[in-house]
Amino acid sequence: MLKALREDGFAVTLYERRHRVGGLWAYSDNPTHTTALPVTRANLSKFTCGFSDYPIPDKYPTYMQPHHFQQYMEEYAKHFDLLRDIVLGADVKLARRSDDDTRWLLDVEQEAKTETVEYDRIVFCHGYQSKADMPTFEGQEKFEGVIMHSQAYRDPAQFRGKNVIVVGLSSTSGDIIPTLMPVANKVYISHRRGAFPFTRYRNGTPNDLVLNWRRRQIGNFFQRYFPRFSRWLADTSLPFLARRSFDFDFDPSWNLEPFPSITLNLPGSFELIFPYLRDGSLTSLRGLTRFTGPRSLELADDTALTDIDAVLLCTGYSADWSALAPFVSTSQPPVKSYTGPPLYRLYRNIFPPEYATTCALLCYSAFGKNNGFSFADVTAWAVSNVFRGVEPLPSRAEMESSIDTHQRWIAEECYAREPYCDTSMVRQWEFQAWLHKAAGTGMENLGWGWKGWKFWWNDREMYGLMNHGVETAHAFRYFETGKRRTWEGAREAIVHVNRIVGEKFPCPEEEGWWKGKRE
Repeated sequence: MLKALREDGFAVTLYERRHRVGGLWAYSDNPTHTTALPVTRANLSKFTCGFSDYPIPDKYPTYMQPHHFQQYMEEYAKHFDLLRDIVLGADVKLARRSDDDTRWLLDVEQEAKTETVEYDRIVFCHGYQSKADMPTFEGQEKFEGVIMHSQAYRDPAQFRGKNVIVVGLSSTSGDIIPTLMPVANKVYISHRRGAFPFTRYRNGTPNDLVLNWRRRQIGNFFQRYFPRFSRWLADTSLPFLARRSFDFDFDPSWNLEPFPSITLNLPGSFELIFPYLRDGSLTSLRGLTRFTGPRSLELADDTALTDIDAVLLCTGYSADWSALAPFVSTSQPPVKSYTGPPLYRLYRNIFPPEYATTCALLCYSAFGKNNGFSFADVTAWAVSNVFRGVEPLPSRAEMESSIDTHQRWIAEECYAREPYCDTSMVRQWEFQAWLHKAAGTGMENLGWGWKGWKFWWNDREMYGLMNHGVETAHAFRYFETGKRRTWEGAREAIVHVNRIVGEKFPCPEEEGWWKGKRE
């Protein structure tokens, strides 16, 4: 965002509460900071990650670890001279409007001192995983053991010799449980509903390479015009593929099925816990319902455990809205059956209508991106184009009406199906299409219309690679549209990543490592 705004002529300052760039990939000992653990590996391969004009180096492994990502982003910041506009160790405590409602005032804390600074425009890029979701349970005050959210988890040593129950089956618990197994006396995994697993490899090839631009557009077509059929197809075919991805059957005692709807829940990368489930050293339990004593608790199926020393909550995160509360309004969808929380009123889940040309929030669009890295540039260009008037917004009344329509969809099509769904859900076909248009990526040149046929006729190699090859962010810099800068290295980068993938995969050795066949 800093780079995009600066390229478009804005004077920009970036405030980051950590002491280096990299976000949650920059490991932090601070237990209040969400951080990837040293053992964490990305859910997506490096081939589909990376920024649009700065390729991820070949030296990194297929699935990168936190220090790889942090190093990559540090090098990106240095390459484009971004560090001169970044204030590290600065925590924005509050954002509000000036008395005359003409500027943004930020209360920024740095080295235990708080100062107020003024800006014309503001963008919140603090993401979705900043605030730990801490459930409370009946009788929790009776428990004398440790209750910890995974946000504060750093080292398994404190659980040595303990009996630990991990609550929530997700990518986070998939990272943590393998670190606990060698040191804890006994580990349990407790989850209230099924969980959709995926493997990073299928037939020796990274799973994310299956999805390309053309397949994504076909999926968006069905989501738009045949939403019920699209949901049925996804919830029927993907569980089948999930089962086929593993060379063993799922034991009913693991409580993985019925799988939650893939259209409302992200699958989890917890494949490394399966060896422990299969040999019985890890026990799967129903959801935790209440504590009954100093070391005892009860589960949803009335099973009682009486020897628990610690409860580790892998119960997810949400965006931290504490600094935004004064100016982001909320409302209840006009649907009688909706009993969920108030929903934030943001046009395209990004812009508060009252301040749409001066404020953007990138923390409220679940399932809206193909992946965080490759879509970061698209989002940044779209916001910058709105701020500088290149992409006009509708009237205030039209934006409010659009929000009402979207909130009705949340209530009737998402919450009604699964009350625990993320209420920041967006319709991918609508959200991504608008952002691409606002950003000016020119990806319409890959379609079936006149522009698509013209591109196919003039450059069939690139048409094929960009439609059917590896889905990389470099494609978003390829076409000249006048709404954002192109990158002269885009073609070479697209050809390079497709060549590397074609030469490297399928690779049974890499897949074998992930399935536990390690040297």
